[in-house]
Amino acid sequence: MRNLVTIMTSVVAVFAVVGMASAGGVFVATLSGTEEVPPVQANTRGRALVTFNEDDTAVEFVLQVRAGEGITQAHIHCAPRGVNGPVVVFLAGLNAKGYNVNAILPWVSGATLTDASVNPVNPTANPTCPIAINNLRDLAQAVRDGNAYVNVHSVAHGSGVVRGQLTAK
Repeated sequence: MRNLVTIMTSVVAVFAVVGMASAGGVFVATLSGTEEVPPVQANTRGRALVTFNEDDTAVEFVLQVRAGEGITQAHIHCAPRGVNGPVVVFLAGLNAKGYNVNAILPWVSGATLTDASVNPVNPTANPTCPIAINNLRDLAQAVRDGNAYVNVHSVAHGSGVVRGQLTAK
């Protein structure tokens, strides 16, 4: 019986640690033209999965785009839903001629961002971003506060063809 209690306690502890490590660290964005500001009519759609490590010093992401013609680049921007904001990190691009992305597989996967990937943002110069972003910890806070979105740009829609706010998964 004592061994069973020890095993059960260990299992509960492992699940608690796994839950803590993933709580607030995994975010998803469903990308569509209706989320663009202003909205865009396009068949393009996508999804981004962004995972911060425990101490917010590295980010892994998967970016998937479907039915995308002339896709030029993708970023994480800082701003609340319905507002355009500055670029914080590049996820993919720049290819001025654009990629035609029509795959079930991710467009970009297995990529890792570090503090060196961050384009610093000052809220005084960029008032749509409510906090200063100088590193991934700052970006993680913006994401947790609902102030970050993924935006995919195309030749036809230079400001963005699909967008989605990052929310906790």
